[in-house]
Amino acid sequence: MAQQKIGRIQWGNLTFGPGSRYHVTAIEGLDDMPDIRSDDMERPGQHGDYTGPDYTGPRIIQLGLGLRADTPDELRDLTLALRAATQPQRQPAPFQLLDQDTLVYGKVRRRSIPYDAEYLWRTGSAALELYCADPYLYGLAEHSASTTAYSPAAGRTYPLAYSGVAPATNLVLNPSSEIDVTTDQQMYGPSITRARVTSDARYGDACVQHTHTAASSAGTTWTISPQAAGTVVQVGIWVKIPATGITSGQITWRSGTTTLNNFVLPSLPAAGAWVRITGSYTIGAGQTCDRIGVAFNSAINTVWWADAAMAVADTALPEYGDGSMTGYGWAWTGTPHDSTSSRTITGTGRTYGSAGESGRLAVTNSGSADAYPVLRLDGPVANPAIEQVNTGAGITLDATLADGEYVVIDTRTRAVLYMGTSPRRSWVRTGSAWPTLPPGTSTFAYRGTALPGSSGQASLLTITWRDTSL
Repeated sequence: MAQQKIGRIQWGNLTFGPGSRYHVTAIEGLDDMPDIRSDDMERPGQHGDYTGPDYTGPRIIQLGLGLRADTPDELRDLTLALRAATQPQRQPAPFQLLDQDTLVYGKVRRRSIPYDAEYLWRTGSAALELYCADPYLYGLAEHSASTTAYSPAAGRTYPLAYSGVAPATNLVLNPSSEIDVTTDQQMYGPSITRARVTSDARYGDACVQHTHTAASSAGTTWTISPQAAGTVVQVGIWVKIPATGITSGQITWRSGTTTLNNFVLPSLPAAGAWVRITGSYTIGAGQTCDRIGVAFNSAINTVWWADAAMAVADTALPEYGDGSMTGYGWAWTGTPHDSTSSRTITGTGRTYGSAGESGRLAVTNSGSADAYPVLRLDGPVANPAIEQVNTGAGITLDATLADGEYVVIDTRTRAVLYMGTSPRRSWVRTGSAWPTLPPGTSTFAYRGTALPGSSGQASLLTITWRDTSL
């Protein structure tokens, strides 16, 4: 009897299946339907039930592995590597079936690696159970398509590329202090205290607050993935400083506690607002850079804040991103808030309206269940409206976005985030209906009012989604 090919499976840094030392011997729960949460009620005095909509519970995936080594020591190494990769998790992680174009997000809830002295010479076995609170099966590729808002039939020139969608990697391991200010962050300089606060932030919900206990030049360094000699490391850090108490600032590149380079800021950032300071340094011969940081020369009791640290091994510094910003194609490469982040969306495959037909966009969900798209609107535009033509669903925002401003709409969580971080759910006009992508092709229409003084209507709608099944 022919067997279905499972192929390769990626979990963290480990690959199971063909070409690896971990052979997949069994997998259950992947193609099964998760348990149903029903809303049925008995019909009093009649046969049958009243039935409501059915929803699935979490997906449970059980994976059997065979470990194949050449020596007992190598078998032990395989066991330890598997154990290290299946620790308790704070957040779900991607479980990727590379040859089946399938992705689920889950946590390892059970792990069994039995020991049998009679057979443990070069072979072993293991069993894992994955708990997927989100039961959906996603395609590996994240699709993205864009269109400008409706414009007259006279036509206009549309951009050939959309800024901010090139692949990128943020080398900083804990860039935004969402969890703590101790993991992969260090105090830099004397006479300062550091604390995680949620009263203010440039991205997310938290930032690191600095309080100088004496006049000093001090701040924070962040651990980055080590960079070798010859690498150009671009750094961007968002800071917020008071109007008085600070005389100068600097960005630093370090190897452990050894300073490789200090870049003195040519001027202080504007006070009372979040400002991104940037700098660049080419790692010198014989050097390795594993930290970047910021410090300000401040008087006693001066308080300032830092957030959203970014370092890239590139000649240009992109807009900030980390693995929590999944709506922009970012993902953690390992443990959330303790690993680098990568953005995999590229500028290819994007759709732009032709002259006289802008504002309409066709997107296809090749799965078998409704997908929840993420919508991004870039200004300048007033009262933007998105209509799903084939279903009648749509969202209108009672808001104005200037050039350089944007809003992100997550149709599953129903979050509306100005500049990707600040909640603006109140902007959604009463009567709006949140769109989803049923299997097949959906057509969207994007309309908005041009702002006075804007040349043409340059506002852009970008829809991001994955093929989705259950």
